Amino acid sequence: MTGPETPAVRAVGSVTAVIVADDAAPDAATLTVWGEALAELFGDVELVIVANGLPSAVALELDALCGGIPDLTIHFLADRIDHDAAVLVGLDTALGDWVLLGEPRPERLPVLHALVTEARQGYQVLAAVGGSGGRRRSADNWLASGYFWLYRRLTGRTILRPPPVLRLYSRAAALFIAGSADGEMLLKAGYVAGGLPAHVAHYAGLATDAPRARTWRATVSKATRELLSATTIPLRLAALIALTSGLLSLLYSLYVVAVYLLKPDVLPGWTTLSLQISGMMFLFSLLFALMAEYVLGIYRGLAPRRRYVITRELRSPKRRHATRLNVVGEDGSFHLGMSDEVSR
Repeated sequence: MTGPETPAVRAVGSVTAVIVADDAAPDAATLTVWGEALAELFGDVELVIVANGLPSAVALELDALCGGIPDLTIHFLADRIDHDAAVLVGLDTALGDWVLLGEPRPERLPVLHALVTEARQGYQVLAAVGGSGGRRRSADNWLASGYFWLYRRLTGRTILRPPPVLRLYSRAAALFIAGSADGEMLLKAGYVAGGLPAHVAHYAGLATDAPRARTWRATVSKATRELLSATTIPLRLAALIALTSGLLSLLYSLYVVAVYLLKPDVLPGWTTLSLQISGMMFLFSLLFALMAEYVLGIYRGLAPRRRYVITRELRSPKRRHATRLNVVGEDGSFHLGMSDEVSR
């Protein structure tokens, strides 16, 4: 696809647009244009900025920004966390029927119209993927390809590359991702879960976001954490290694007994010492395997919960529908306010 046209379409329900501020406050004019465009497509609009551990100067800029833009909410995080984790904070606190992720850029408005059109077809997860982003170094690209291949082999999920530029989730899909242990990787996947139909659209002329600079240490730490949280195979592998070690210890005990019976010039004490070592290794391996299975059972029984601290929340005093309340309509859909007919 080369680029969608802008159809006149209006989606039923409300939308929460989540924007993560990592280094600087978003541009006020861009946010205003983005909010007005969303107001034309959805019945109610909420703009949410997740201030990711920003310094005091930027926090003051956000304070001033909140007073001039309608339907804006700002969540200030106590400490800086990973960008994808901050996005999950926005998903967890969103109130709309739909949640929109992506940097607010005017040139992306036609793509946004296309996503809303697809949402009316019944899709719960929609992603717009642009052309290739900034060129990575060949070594980084090779390592990333190998990592995503391993992730797909272990979990069965295909990670979109380059990552989606715009993502539109239903409230059910947003809550599922926010509550999943591998939510950070689900943000980059085209398929989320059964019962949540997904649609991925590719636009050759759509510019992708610039890759975020990370140190090698942070990259390896994030990759390891996401891989371990997405699958229990590493823990299963540890239990299998322990059982294999126990089996080898048992076989070694049989070998020691055979040597003692068949070889006449065995050094005194060798048989006793070898049997003691092999017996202890067998018991330790068996206990480690049982502990791994027990930890696996606990892991499966506990719901994943991320820890984050929102120190302050700001809400804009300006509302597009100032006289309306937060209600659920007759069809069961949530709106940030009652309908215009009722409020009159």
